[in-house]
Amino acid sequence: MRVKKRSAIKTDLFADEHHRKKIDALGDPLREIESHIDFAALAAAVDAIAPRPVSPQGGRPPYPTETMVRILVLKRLYNLSDEQMEYQLLDRMSYKRFCGLSNAPHVPDRTTVWSFENRIGEAGAKALFDGVSEQLLRKGFIARGGSSTRRWYLRRSSTTAGRKRS
Repeated sequence: MRVKKRSAIKTDLFADEHHRKKIDALGDPLREIESHIDFAALAAAVDAIAPRPVSPQGGRPPYPTETMVRILVLKRLYNLSDEQMEYQLLDRMSYKRFCGLSNAPHVPDRTTVWSFENRIGEAGAKALFDGVSEQLLRKGFIARGGSSTRRWYLRRSSTTAGRKRS
């Protein structure tokens, strides 16, 4: 009689859902960031400074500004190159969820990320990152970091560290 080898690895059509629930139970830091930042307002500010060019019908439609703003926040937060950002969007469930791309068959590629940054320019990037810093400060966090090539560090402000979150 042959004994079947046992394995902890099982296949399940709902594995992704189980993984999402476990990530939520463990505490997804991107959900925490999302709870402190109004990305729709940031996207509106970026569009006001660097309006999306009007293009005739045809071709691939652009990704929403809010999605691209979220991608730039991740890129800066984790100090990623355009190539690494594309890879992480393809690979990481939490990044896709944060950017609203969970069920999207395509994610922005490195060229799309670069093009968006190029379109918004320095003025749009400044509005975006100043807006993030202001919103975080209102919630009692300080965004640490310098140039666009350096990483942000979030920490509680010393003036609000003892207060409860609202």
